[in-house]
Amino acid sequence: MADYKSSSETEQRSSRRKKQKSKETLPFGCSSRFAAGAVFCVIACAAVFFAVKWDKLSPKGIAEWFNFSDSKQESFVGQISGTAVSERNFHSVDRGLIYVSDTSIVRLSHDGEKAYSFQHNFTNPMIKTSNTKSIAFNEGGSSFRILSAQGEVHRGVQGTAITDCDVNDSGFYCIISDQMGYLSKLSVYNSLNEYIYGFSFNDYYAVSVSLSEDGTMAAVGTVNTVDGQLISKIYLLSFTESEPLNIYTYKDSIVYEVKFIEEDRFVVVTDSLVSVVECGSGKELPYSYDNRVLTAYDVSFDENIVLSLSRSNDERDCMIVTLDKKGNEISSFSTDMKIFSIDVKNDKIAVLASNMLYQYNAYGDSFGSWEIGTDAKSVILPQEKTAYILGVSEIRKISLK
Repeated sequence: MADYKSSSETEQRSSRRKKQKSKETLPFGCSSRFAAGAVFCVIACAAVFFAVKWDKLSPKGIAEWFNFSDSKQESFVGQISGTAVSERNFHSVDRGLIYVSDTSIVRLSHDGEKAYSFQHNFTNPMIKTSNTKSIAFNEGGSSFRILSAQGEVHRGVQGTAITDCDVNDSGFYCIISDQMGYLSKLSVYNSLNEYIYGFSFNDYYAVSVSLSEDGTMAAVGTVNTVDGQLISKIYLLSFTESEPLNIYTYKDSIVYEVKFIEEDRFVVVTDSLVSVVECGSGKELPYSYDNRVLTAYDVSFDENIVLSLSRSNDERDCMIVTLDKKGNEISSFSTDMKIFSIDVKNDKIAVLASNMLYQYNAYGDSFGSWEIGTDAKSVILPQEKTAYILGVSEIRKISLK
C-alpha cells in the first residue's frame, strides 16, 4: 500500500508554518501581537520621559531618581510646640536635643522621639544645658526650672531679675541676678537645692556664668564702661573662698559667653578674641580675630572650639578655625560662604550657609552637602552622624556621613 498523508494532516502542517512565519516577523522577538504592542508602548513612554527629563541626566539627577542624593537623607522630626524658637534656645543634651519655644519646653530623645513636653509661663525664655541636665529660666524674670532626662526635677523662684544660669551633670546650679545695692549677684545651689555660695558684684554687670563639672568653681563674665572705655572682666570664683581666685580683663571687648570645657579649663568668647584659661595655673591663651567678624561659634564640654570668622562686615567669605581645648590652633580653611550657624562633634563640623548644610573635618575636607530650605536657623550635632536643623516652624533631622 502506497504511503500518503491525510488532508487534515496537511492542513495542520500548513497552519503551523504560517504561525511560525508570523512569529518570525513580529518585532522584539515577541510570540504574539499583544506582547509586541505592550513592548512598543513601554518604549514610547520611556522615549517621552527621557525627552522631558533630559536635563536631569546628570550624576546628581540620576542619584535623585534612585534616592542617592544627600538631600534625600533628610527626615521630618516634628512641628515646633509654640510659635517661635530662638537659636540660643536650641541645644543638644544626652545625644538628643532640647528646646524652649515661646510657650513650651520640649525634649527629644537620641532617636528624635519626644521624651516630654510641657508648657511654661516665661515671658523671655532661656535655657542652658550640661551633658544631661538643663536649666530653663525667665530672663529678666524670677522663675526657673531644673530638668533631667525624665522631666522637671525642681521649680524655683529667685526673687530678682535673672540674667543667666548654668547647671552641671551632678545637679548643682547657679544663677546670676540683680541685687539691691549691687549691680549683680551670683547664687549657687547644690543638687538638694540648698544655697551654698554667693558673690556680689559692685562695679560690673554679670552677663554670663559657667559652673565647673565638679561644682567647686564658677567663671562669671561681666561688662561695664570705665572712663568711656568698654571693659569686660572674667571672675574665677571658688566656692570655698570669699575673694576671686583670679580676675581677667579684656579692654574694648564685649564678653559673649564663658564656658567650662574641662574640669580645670574654661573658654572666654568676646567680640574680638577667644581665650582659653587654665584655672590652676591662671595662664590663658588668647586667639585674636585680627579684625575679622565672628559670625558663629561652638564651645562644648570636652570638645574642640570652632569659629567662623568673616573678613568683612557683610559676614561673607568666612574662614573656619578650629582650636584645641588648650586654645592652640589646630587648623583653619577659607570658604566663600556666609556662615550663620556652626557646630562640632568629635572631628566633624556642621555648617549652615544660605539654604545648605555642609559637613567638614577640621582640615576642610568635605563630607557632603544637603539642601535644608530657606527657613533654617540653627544646626546642632548631638551625635557625629546626626544633625538637627531648627526651622521656623519645624525641626528636621539629617543623617550625615
